[in-house]
Amino acid sequence: MDKKRLYEKCMPGKIFFLILLLLLSGVSVSYGREITRMELEEVTDLIMSPGCNYIYTLTNCPSAQAEQMRELIKDRLRKGESKEEILSYFEKVYGTKILAQPSKKGFYFVAWWFPYFLLLDIFIVVGIFLFLWRRKNYKKEESDTAVDQDMETLLEDEVRKFKERE
Repeated sequence: MDKKRLYEKCMPGKIFFLILLLLLSGVSVSYGREITRMELEEVTDLIMSPGCNYIYTLTNCPSAQAEQMRELIKDRLRKGESKEEILSYFEKVYGTKILAQPSKKGFYFVAWWFPYFLLLDIFIVVGIFLFLWRRKNYKKEESDTAVDQDMETLLEDEVRKFKERE
């Protein structure tokens, strides 16, 4: 009976240890699937690192804070969150400066498209300038030929008068 009592006394401890072991191993086991480096970098390339003064993205920043943020992103991806959900979370926590590419709405929409509009405007202005310049030169050539014809008729008159005098 001593074995039975010893077994009964140790049983709650074993159960507690087993539950504790399962809980701890459950924390280290991922929530879902394993995240590849490419999937992780797809998100971390879109987030600037506060640990590197917002100069580098999380992918390239060697700071400890960037490593923690990468792990947080990896955990969120394992839970099944989308890239947009993760980006909006970091935008709420750190503000819009955390995003490598600002969202294309409001002021940022104008800021995003401004270079393209500027380039288009430059092409239009240069096109108008070339059109007007060419038109001006064309009119000048027409007026030059009109003057040349007037001069030619005057010359012919003078030559005829000269021949008549002789």
